[in-house]
Amino acid sequence: FYRSSTGGDLKALPSTAVSPSDVTMTTTVTGQTVPYIVRIETGTINRAVYQIAMLHNPGIEPAPDAFTRSAGWNGRLIYTFGGGCTGGWYRQGTSTGGVLDDVMLRRGYAVASATLNTFGNNCAETLAAETMMMVKEHFIEAYGSPKFTIGWGGSGGSYQQHHIVDAYPGLLDGIMP
Repeated sequence: FYRSSTGGDLKALPSTAVSPSDVTMTTTVTGQTVPYIVRIETGTINRAVYQIAMLHNPGIEPAPDAFTRSAGWNGRLIYTFGGGCTGGWYRQGTSTGGVLDDVMLRRGYAVASATLNTFGNNCAETLAAETMMMVKEHFIEAYGSPKFTIGWGGSGGSYQQHHIVDAYPGLLDGIMP
């Protein structure tokens, strides 16, 4: 996807070989000025659907991996957690804590989340922590170790962050409940 300078919306990237003429440029917190092109990885881990988003220009850069970082990634990870419990526990959902946050992405943060990190889909705190751990492990293997990982989310997302930093030290380096 890319952020268009006409309207500011995210649009599907028409080609990975050439940047669109209306792509917005952004400057990350580390001072890198890059096209606002977002790479979104979607997969399954621990029966959850996960997503990872980061700035990446496929027309110029090789695919990012643990040894080749995207110029747009500032080396930091934000892990988002979704809202509170609803009736009918232990159901699979389709929503994550969200990975397309403009403020996070434009500053160069990688953003990750999974459906089992939204308490509206699942109210099991240990399963949420385990899923977060597995998604972060995949992130590290695929993109390299982040300088730090910050938890983000309110309501049920806040509860998950507090539980994870209390019971699983080292998964999150800071939280924004």
